[in-house]
Amino acid sequence: MVTQNKISFLKYFSTWRIIIPIALGLSISAYMIGRSFDAEMLSQLDWGGKTIFWIFIAVLCLLLRDFMNMLRLRILTQRKLSWNQSFQNIMLWEFGNTVMPAFIGGAGVALITIHKTGVPLGRSTAVVMISSLLDELYFIILIPLLLLVGYIGSSYGNSALAVGLTPGWIVWGGYIYLSCLALFLSVSIFVLPHFFAKLLRRIFSLKFLRRWKGRANRMGHDLKLCSREMRGEPLGFWVKLFFVTLVAWTSRLFIINCLIMAFMPGVDHFELYYRQLYMWVIMLASPTPGASGIAEWIFSDYLGMFVIAGLAPVLALIWRLLTFYYYLLVGSLVMPVWIRRVFK
Repeated sequence: MVTQNKISFLKYFSTWRIIIPIALGLSISAYMIGRSFDAEMLSQLDWGGKTIFWIFIAVLCLLLRDFMNMLRLRILTQRKLSWNQSFQNIMLWEFGNTVMPAFIGGAGVALITIHKTGVPLGRSTAVVMISSLLDELYFIILIPLLLLVGYIGSSYGNSALAVGLTPGWIVWGGYIYLSCLALFLSVSIFVLPHFFAKLLRRIFSLKFLRRWKGRANRMGHDLKLCSREMRGEPLGFWVKLFFVTLVAWTSRLFIINCLIMAFMPGVDHFELYYRQLYMWVIMLASPTPGASGIAEWIFSDYLGMFVIAGLAPVLALIWRLLTFYYYLLVGSLVMPVWIRRVFK
């Protein structure tokens, strides 16, 4: 059984699932850099103390984001996971995000790794679903809020707060998708957990899934118990969780601000922030693994205005090295350690 579970887990990380996102991302980056390559422009870039400082701050933002995700995981699991276990789970979760289509993400991987670390299956399911819900709520709340702030700013002549980019149909399509997903997760966890449990039983009654029906029934039962516990949590518990999520995502977005500050004399942080929100709404609904290809293209399209001509594709590659290839590398190092510990 251990060997079978190990094989099932490793199917998530086949060689092709790792090669495809790397090839897509590097191909688009190479094309965009080649199309706008300017050796003279690159030679004039200042690689002095200011550049090194802001790249260092970008790395700190990345580490802060990982720490906040680990903290959120510990809160949701009632601190049953140690910091080391939380680190391994987050790295494998992010590794799953890089090799799976962005609109699916690494939720399936996270469910397995959290459960195998000793958390009951139902609570593991709730942890993954609530984490996803909090992530969606970040965008669902902040996008209209920033649009409102921008509208008020422009109405009163404050150009620093004026919104210069109206969300297009792609952004609104992604926003509707995230809203529908958040509604489904909210109903499944807090309103009708018994419906979700029943849905699981129906799905795993299908002939080719029947061998996992017993496990699905236990998951549904545990989820209902966990839902009852979650509904009893005080308001402060949810405020703390959303604050942790807010810091985690804002840290991730501020990485780009830091990279642009490293090479440019200044930047409109407000406009850069809400443009990134639009970017991520599109990326989270992307069909490619880890939004590979789409992320590199959309970076230049949405943020190219903040840098000199030809620099955007280079910054996009540095950004992806920090926020995409980093997790591919660390995840590939953590996975064998985790497998040896769990599948003894």
